[in-house]
Amino acid sequence: MRSWLVIPAMGVVSAAAAAGLGERAPIELVACGVAGASITAAVRALIGDSSASLAGAILAPLLLVALLFDPAIGGASARAWIAIAAMGWTVVELARPTTSPLVAVLPATVAAVLDPSFVMLIAIAGVRLVTAPWERPRWAIAIPIMGVLCAVLALIACVAQGGAFRALGDQWTGHAAETIGLARLIAHGAQAMGPVIAVAALAGLAVLARPRHAEVAVAACIAGALFVGMRSGGAGPSLIALASLTTGLAVGRFAGAIRLGAGQALAGATAGALLLVPPAWTAIEHRAPVQVADASR
Repeated sequence: MRSWLVIPAMGVVSAAAAAGLGERAPIELVACGVAGASITAAVRALIGDSSASLAGAILAPLLLVALLFDPAIGGASARAWIAIAAMGWTVVELARPTTSPLVAVLPATVAAVLDPSFVMLIAIAGVRLVTAPWERPRWAIAIPIMGVLCAVLALIACVAQGGAFRALGDQWTGHAAETIGLARLIAHGAQAMGPVIAVAALAGLAVLARPRHAEVAVAACIAGALFVGMRSGGAGPSLIALASLTTGLAVGRFAGAIRLGAGQALAGATAGALLLVPPAWTAIEHRAPVQVADASR
């Protein structure tokens, strides 16, 4: 069974869904499709290849598109879609045991440059490169060091109250500072996504308990997205993407508790439908071209 075909298939479906919900700009449609394929691949990389994981891999990109086309969240720009795609690609490469660890550095850098939520990916990809069991270049140690320095720069830019660093933070996050507390951010995100999706997203965090590079990378991205959201005043595309990813993981884990393959598929499809229908219905009701004023909201 060529289950990997679900990755390009969900990329096409994601782009088609975005077009159906009112997106007309070609670059946004392409970026949305790539992001959808990337999130699908990330779910499969984290929970394996099975009927249960297939349900989660299909749900995650569809949920991402439905949520980001909800007027309460405000849409996403091409920059945000590309950053999400690069994050997913990095997670996939970090999860592969046989690939060259150097491959993960490129998407990690792209994701970090486009969205400070993902800045820790450079350091994590660098650590994997340094600890790889095969020959690596001598300059490899510079990558985790550079990653840590980039993370420090992002932290300073996000907390700066004025001057060049504040301007850098505004440009990097794509939004002027509107600081809110963590509790308010979580409440805002849960309200925008809906309580059922919020609970499922939290349940999916259990999958990240394994001490592997890919799981650590997702956890670090979640922390970064929360921090950036606190600065920007709301849940941005990066946090919504990560919530969609962990929701897909939760559905895959839930369906995987059933032994029969047919039962896994049925349970996964049922849970996915229950989670997807409300935000999809809301997005369809309000379908119109989403005007994105910045790269993070």
